[in-house]
Amino acid sequence: MLSFLHRQKPSASSPRVLETPRGQVTVIARCPADEIAKLGIDAELGFFWHNRSDLQHQALMRIAALPDGNVTLAHNQDRVIVGYVTVAHPDPDTRWGRDRIPGLYELGGIEVARSWRSCGIGRALLTALFADGSYDDAIVIATGYRWCWDYESSGLTLREYREVLHRTMQRAGFEFFATDEPNIAWYPDNALVARIGKRAPKTLVKKFKGLLFENLGSEYVMGEFIGR
Repeated sequence: MLSFLHRQKPSASSPRVLETPRGQVTVIARCPADEIAKLGIDAELGFFWHNRSDLQHQALMRIAALPDGNVTLAHNQDRVIVGYVTVAHPDPDTRWGRDRIPGLYELGGIEVARSWRSCGIGRALLTALFADGSYDDAIVIATGYRWCWDYESSGLTLREYREVLHRTMQRAGFEFFATDEPNIAWYPDNALVARIGKRAPKTLVKKFKGLLFENLGSEYVMGEFIGR
């Protein structure tokens, strides 16, 4: 089994100010754990923790403290976190993380508080995440599961909400990949996307693609996304 290669962790980038209809938002890439601890967190965040924003706040600090963890966040003028995106190595209990492939990362979550949506924050977070080029020699995957989408308050159908998410990811350089991984292939609305860095080694790309299909002849087929 391969072990992770820990390169020197890049430092936080200079904050960027985003003007929104609700006021200024500050976007910080690779925000340190100690800085996250000083920020508040919007009560509307924490969807992945059953709407427990306090647990989400703790999770962000844990991820930021990991050797290869990355929390890129947006806070308002009251220094309250209103959006975030996280990247770390995939969970070793999943197909993507079990071999501990150096250079393979997972975008674990992206969330914007409901009252701050449609302000361009999601796009700004992804832009800041990749701005320093530190993932240009890596692959970052993201798994999209319909049961993880907070679409009820958006006024959109599940399919419409999915398309909005996918367009956002595509603008950040992600592309669709077919896979027979059961959690993804179980529903046609689910998807696997990945951003293959422009300097990603061919050996890394080969290892990643070797994970896509492991059950030839399986009933799980992602035909909807093949060739997209």
